[in-house]
Amino acid sequence: MNASAELASAAAVVALAERIEQLPADERAILEALLDRLEQGRADYGPWQVDDGRNNVAEAFDEILDAMHYAAAGLVRLRRKAGAQ
Repeated sequence: MNASAELASAAAVVALAERIEQLPADERAILEALLDRLEQGRADYGPWQVDDGRNNVAEAFDEILDAMHYAAAGLVRLRRKAGAQ
């Protein structure tokens, strides 16, 4: 990386840090959760490659359906627990 590219990269990092500092605590917690998930995915599968030939729209659809099942199961457990009290 040449000096100009290094300066641009450093400036981008500073700008991003400034944006993060402005986030309210809850939004920062959401961002941290997203970063944690991204890091876990990188450790498991390697870095993201947007043009890897995968059908991201179809995969997202499947993942959303799965998430709905997980959320519904969690809600059913909560309702059962509340009803048992």
